[in-house]
Amino acid sequence: MATICTRLMLSSKYVYSRQKISNISSIRQLLFKCQTLQSLWAASSTQHVVLFSSHSTPEQSLGHIKKQAAVGFKTGGDHYDANRPNYTHESVDLIVSEIESTSKTTPQTGIKYHVLELGAGTGKLTEQLSKKLPENMKYLATEPSENFLGVLKSKGLNVDAVLATADRIPLEDKSVSNVVCAQCFHWFAEKENLESIHRVMAPGGKLIMIWNMKKFDHEWLVAFYEQRKKVVSKVEGSMAYLVNTMEWQRDISVSDNFKLLWNKSLPGINFTGNLEAILANLTTISAYNALPVEQRNECIEELRQVLINWPGLDLKNIEVPFTTLMYVYEAQ
Repeated sequence: MATICTRLMLSSKYVYSRQKISNISSIRQLLFKCQTLQSLWAASSTQHVVLFSSHSTPEQSLGHIKKQAAVGFKTGGDHYDANRPNYTHESVDLIVSEIESTSKTTPQTGIKYHVLELGAGTGKLTEQLSKKLPENMKYLATEPSENFLGVLKSKGLNVDAVLATADRIPLEDKSVSNVVCAQCFHWFAEKENLESIHRVMAPGGKLIMIWNMKKFDHEWLVAFYEQRKKVVSKVEGSMAYLVNTMEWQRDISVSDNFKLLWNKSLPGINFTGNLEAILANLTTISAYNALPVEQRNECIEELRQVLINWPGLDLKNIEVPFTTLMYVYEAQ
């Protein structure tokens, strides 16, 4: 038996454990006992599992895990960008209004960025928002995935863009007027991350959250949601990180650092396409990317059969209904 030291790198946080193990099953049990496991699948492109053995180099120690992740995320950014809907003009205008309001009502001394976007991904919101803001406003987009950030940078937007995580924001205290989180806050809603975000925000600054959410109670989407829960379970993930469970509110609702100003549920932009386009959209969910390729394909085929056999469904023109959920908090 070899002594293995495991290191989980999740949002730049490390957990070390040392234990005698003899097989892959034991390794899995050890990994998933770590307290930070629930964040492992937080952003599919940020997961890294590195195993150090006393008898091998990091690359030799179950290197297939790292290789599999690299292959899975090599084109993940392009796939995500092409198959996720944009945000409505109404919702983007509401964000612009909040940002402009903050600039008028809070002191700007020491402010380096008017907008800090966390988990900017491929820049779906970044592109829409940055083009509507006054040119003199400084915008920093951060993203933990180099692949996704590369897609964002390729768009040539008038923003700064760097690799960073919510728990290690590379900015000085009270140097940001507004923080925007699109499609991502539920992944880092824990107390320690809230403290990190609050550290860089000026008093009175806005923490703005937005999600495009599928209407899972709509017809065939019920079947998709049931499968999605099974997939999350298969990859040892947590249902707490699904937006619609609203578990992300747990810590911020009792935080002294943030006060809820308002929240709204607005009509979203429905995603429309043929059968294969819809399947591509549904499987941009991070948990699907974490599955072995064969299992992922089996899940996709299962969904394909659900849609093919759904009564009266036009397979050349399928619509996925969306709603847009928004929350705005004020830094205290």
